[in-house]
Amino acid sequence: MKLPTKVIATIVVLVALASTLLFVQHSSSKAKTVRLTPHDMEVIFQEMLPPQKQQQIASDPEEKKKFVADVKNLLAIAQVAEQEGYAKRPELQMQLSIQADVALNEAYQKNNPDAKVTDEEIAAYYQAHPKDFDDYLRANPKAQEVQGPQREDLKKRFGEFRVMAERARKQGIDHNDVTNLRILIERSSSLFGAYMSELQKNADKLVSDAEVDQYFKDHTSDFDEVRVRHILISTQPKEQAEDEEEAKDKKPAEKPKTLSKEEARKNAQTLLERVRKGEDFAKLAKENSDDPGSKDKGGEYDFFGHGKMVPEFEKAAFALKPGEISDLVETQYGFHVIKLEERRTAAAPDGDQKVRQQIVDKLKQDKLEARINEITATSSVVVPEDFDTTPKTPTQAKNS
Repeated sequence: MKLPTKVIATIVVLVALASTLLFVQHSSSKAKTVRLTPHDMEVIFQEMLPPQKQQQIASDPEEKKKFVADVKNLLAIAQVAEQEGYAKRPELQMQLSIQADVALNEAYQKNNPDAKVTDEEIAAYYQAHPKDFDDYLRANPKAQEVQGPQREDLKKRFGEFRVMAERARKQGIDHNDVTNLRILIERSSSLFGAYMSELQKNADKLVSDAEVDQYFKDHTSDFDEVRVRHILISTQPKEQAEDEEEAKDKKPAEKPKTLSKEEARKNAQTLLERVRKGEDFAKLAKENSDDPGSKDKGGEYDFFGHGKMVPEFEKAAFALKPGEISDLVETQYGFHVIKLEERRTAAAPDGDQKVRQQIVDKLKQDKLEARINEITATSSVVVPEDFDTTPKTPTQAKNS
């Protein structure tokens, strides 16, 4: 019986894996040092990144630097996790084993497209590994939900999957450059994820009340909030009729027109001049704004803090003093005229749980990133920066 590709996909999903790929290292208290070569990085680049990402890295030196840093971070954190015994944890052992077998199955079937697994081979595998399927079920809650005939079918497919991986190892496929590196990256991804998850769970203990208070004192303006009114002249397509009957009744000339950028700018400039001459801002917003979420409220947006609006809008709003009106502000939506109605400073974190949580989250993230950087800086992992980043051609991708 041939092991279909969809069977591999089913097993991968049940094990809650993210993709395929990775290098099998024997569990030990001391992880092997990973030293990638330029050739290794070329393989990872061409075989494991989507075409769009390859193009992006090939055309931007900063993206290449980020790619190298990401690979080193991944491998360095995985090495620490390996040293601390994460790979021996029951919840990870089966996952890591399945990941390696996924890569081996794919490589084996690529070399042997007509390969089949017999019922006798499956029976022999389970006779030699009687606890394997039960271990798989214990490690995967979703698989435990499968009952009756479907459970028996899953057991058979799992056996086929394992037999195919054994064949791959006997043929030495696990030493193939591409397969080897696929296994390495996926194993590292799982160890990285487990290690970072545990760090995040304990991150609250890393942030003290004193640090939260000091951060607020040093960054008080970051927690300012503003209440504004605005008028939007949109450059986006106008909303069409709500139903077909309404659309049929409309003449072509009555259908909403999308303004060009220059037309929108001109209309917005006219409105800006009118409000600066003293016309009522709220009235003009109700009559002219294209923002359905605020026009009926006279263009008002209630208090909001940093990070809630598109960057151009936010920058302009926070730069104003109460009563001031902005120049034209261009965003992806069109042109805005903004009036600052009111500004307020958030309460201190001991009196505002929302502010406190924002600070705690920020400090936690900073400490986690610092920990990653510390591990990477002291790691023995070697990731070369000089390697070929020529994207894989469509013909190469098809034949690989």
